[in-house]
Amino acid sequence: MYLSDVDALLSNPVWKEIIETIKETKQGLIDDLKDLDPVKEPTLLARQQGRMMAFDFIMSLPEDFRQEIESENKRKEKED
Repeated sequence: MYLSDVDALLSNPVWKEIIETIKETKQGLIDDLKDLDPVKEPTLLARQQGRMMAFDFIMSLPEDFRQEIESENKRKEKED
């Protein structure tokens, strides 16, 4: 994978739509969390928090890819 691949992903309309949908859904989850009683609904609370963590993970993937590629490039430069 190359940095240009990450840039292509970030500029892709499908990726932009995915991120927009995740942001909207995450806001809905945050709104739902405000109404949850952690004592009466701990399982639902945990599920919502897990979903939010999954969204954060997906949204961070391009930056993780970028860092991995840059790290790999630096390692290769040192070897040469």
